[in-house]
Amino acid sequence: MKRLTLLIALLTGLFIYGCNIESEKPLIVSSLPVWKNVAEYIGGRDFNYYSILKGGESPHGYEVKPSDIAQLKKAKLIIIHGLGLDNWILKGVENKQKVFNIGKLLAVKYPFIKKPGYHIWTNPVLMEDVYFETANRLSVFYPKKKTYYEKRADDYAAMIEQLLSRVNKCMAGIKNKKVIAFHPVWEPLFETIGVNCTGYIVNNPEEEPQPEKIKELIKKGRKEHVKLVIAEKGEPSNLAKEIASEIGARVIILNPVPDEDYVVALSQWCNKICSALKEVNNQ
Repeated sequence: MKRLTLLIALLTGLFIYGCNIESEKPLIVSSLPVWKNVAEYIGGRDFNYYSILKGGESPHGYEVKPSDIAQLKKAKLIIIHGLGLDNWILKGVENKQKVFNIGKLLAVKYPFIKKPGYHIWTNPVLMEDVYFETANRLSVFYPKKKTYYEKRADDYAAMIEQLLSRVNKCMAGIKNKKVIAFHPVWEPLFETIGVNCTGYIVNNPEEEPQPEKIKELIKKGRKEHVKLVIAEKGEPSNLAKEIASEIGARVIILNPVPDEDYVVALSQWCNKICSALKEVNNQ
């Protein structure tokens, strides 16, 4: 009986000790799940992580909740996209020094991302920089692990390069790479993999589709022989299906705000686009 009591006390102590260690880790809060996944890949078990938005949610017009503010107050680091996309997060942040603004940082090196509505995470090349910049930022907490974090970033950049190499081979022989998409979140990805977007249904998800614009888009789609329309998870797909029906195109649905590992999400986007374009081109 004494042994049992001692064993229970020991296990309880280990559980409490483990919980204390977990709670002592610096908390990283991100606006979007993609930044959480970036930090988590680099930082591993050294930190705790929390994303305000979950996969599939739109960052446009989000209202910060009391539960979000509670996490922001506890956070040691807050990762945001910046460039006006997720400024709503700043309402719950008193100490702006702990904000890691990716857009503001990268805009110094890449001024073109200041373009309204530019979504950094759909540009795989820029995401390589994001991993390295995140490694630098996390090493502030653990300076002795700087080299390790940089190695993790380097490994991830290599994975992105390998994936893009495969995608370029897939896209190389496709004759008609023209598409119509829901909104310009995909523009950086299209430019990277060589997709030609004929037009967008709306400029941002908060905008109501305009009948005249849709008519013009259908007219242009027919003229340019567009065979693929890209709809988005979380947005009504009826309009995309109507446009596709009018121009004789196929519809695929992509998730612009993924919650899985970035390379997995990037691979899914590219594979769906390339496979669909091959299919509609009978290749």
